[in-house]
Amino acid sequence: MKGLILNIERFSIHDGPGIRTVVFLKGCPLRCIWCSTPDGQNMFPELEYFSHKCIKCGRCIDACPKKAIVKLNDEIVTLRYECTLCGKCVEKCLSGARKIVGKEMTVEDVLKEVEKDMVFYSSSGGGVTLSGGDPISQPEFSAAILKMCRERGINTCIETSAYGDWGSLAKMLAYTDFLYVDIKHIDPLKHKKFTGKSNRKILKNIENISKSYPDMPVVVRVPVVPGYTDDMENIRAIALFVSGLGKNFKIELLPYHRLGIHRYEALSRPYLLRDLMPPPHEHIKTLKRFIESYGVKVIMS
Repeated sequence: MKGLILNIERFSIHDGPGIRTVVFLKGCPLRCIWCSTPDGQNMFPELEYFSHKCIKCGRCIDACPKKAIVKLNDEIVTLRYECTLCGKCVEKCLSGARKIVGKEMTVEDVLKEVEKDMVFYSSSGGGVTLSGGDPISQPEFSAAILKMCRERGINTCIETSAYGDWGSLAKMLAYTDFLYVDIKHIDPLKHKKFTGKSNRKILKNIENISKSYPDMPVVVRVPVVPGYTDDMENIRAIALFVSGLGKNFKIELLPYHRLGIHRYEALSRPYLLRDLMPPPHEHIKTLKRFIESYGVKVIMS
């Protein structure tokens, strides 16, 4: 079985207990306007071009067999509709300005990579986390990775939007030890406006998780995006919802950040929140105290 991998990141300490290897899968059902990993959204390989790294040597222009790279007004421009992702420009680039994201790998390929860090898992209580994108975009592939990890005694975790049919999610949860799931906004209309999809399926799946896997530790991640998700009405509604799910559910507040802007530029896509600033730390602390007043444990990243 093969899947499309965005990246494999080692020695993470923010994606589950202990030291973890994070496998980022390509493909996501949502299009959050504040998304910091746009390169993980589409289920196909893509070319990234980081202009700030480019030394304008012109080797990529000469290497492209489709003449899809040109120089205009002293700037290197990629004609993406002509690009076939052959990778020749990447091979010739001297400064690392060009990169193709999205690599086809088998389940066995992924396991060979994650098993390199077995000693760190056993010493720290860590393991493997599937992220993205969203592993729910490749449920069969994701479940196969999780199953093989479980068979090898590796702790497993997934980070998902939970936007998908319950059967696809349940395939992964059957081999999952720890879960991160997002609630972007509690209002279905605003959720659709900000992410492209209603949240009804997400909330129903989260309720199903609490009933079907009552002992699984679950962290509900809430992005704190000023002017979009951080109003008290939304935070109160999320706190009430999570408070009714069980003692194993916590909330993690994720402050909005601007770290993904360069990836939009690299993909030649517009970033709609360019002028938005991250929320003050005091605001996050206020929201934490507010949620805790509803009896829900809160994590601050």
